Amino acid sequence: MAGRSFVSCEIVLVRHAESVPPSPGKPDDPERPLTAAGVAAAELLADELAEMNPTAVVSSPYRRAVATVAPAARAAGLEVTTRWELREWDSGLEPTPDYAVHYERSWADPDFARPGGESLRQLTARSMAAVDRLAEEYDGGVVLVGSHGTFVSRLLAGIGPGIDWPFSRDMPMPAVHRLRKTGGVMGGVSRNLNYDMPWPVPEFVGLSVAQALALAAEAEIVLYEADATTPLTGRSEGRVVRQSSPGSGRHRPTRVTVWITP
Repeated sequence: MAGRSFVSCEIVLVRHAESVPPSPGKPDDPERPLTAAGVAAAELLADELAEMNPTAVVSSPYRRAVATVAPAARAAGLEVTTRWELREWDSGLEPTPDYAVHYERSWADPDFARPGGESLRQLTARSMAAVDRLAEEYDGGVVLVGSHGTFVSRLLAGIGPGIDWPFSRDMPMPAVHRLRKTGGVMGGVSRNLNYDMPWPVPEFVGLSVAQALALAAEAEIVLYEADATTPLTGRSEGRVVRQSSPGSGRHRPTRVTVWITP
């Protein structure tokens, strides 16, 4: 008998929680763990994800993605399986404090690819194919997918309009987006679930400028000098002695002012 042609599957995309920053000038490390705040956020998210009654938990093999969905898998009595195709964008970039400039360029030209990397259009094709395979494999179920910010953003960009660089840049860590594939069409409601919890703000005080910029890049925060208008760059020297409050803490911060002393 021929297989079913009607597929219905809910895909719950989970962008990983806050992880330790990469080391500038070195290849990104897939084994980077979550920070203490990231571990706490993953634990807080676990019950909410388990209440979606997942039938499978599948993740990027990167440690930070697995660690974010592992508490939910335990709560649901499931194991986390990994798939290479769910990994983050192969950007061709080493970690760098000015990553945002390079990412913005790629979003403006999705066909642009750096040597050894993939274009964002290629990432969209990879992410959509990966999710299509999951929907076919877990037809009738709910799949939690642990992955990454650019991966999730480019998947959503392939499904519908309105997904751009600011959307990707400002995506919280963690973030959850729910999609449903019905009859071969991927759609449904996609939204961030905030859970009304304060977003953890990295502690920059005591770090060198280079360390602060690396941590800010991982958290996708732009650091500003004391005048609050000049972006901090690697040309500055010294250590951070004070940082501004980002506000209420109910929205993910995208900028922080720091004071530097030689």
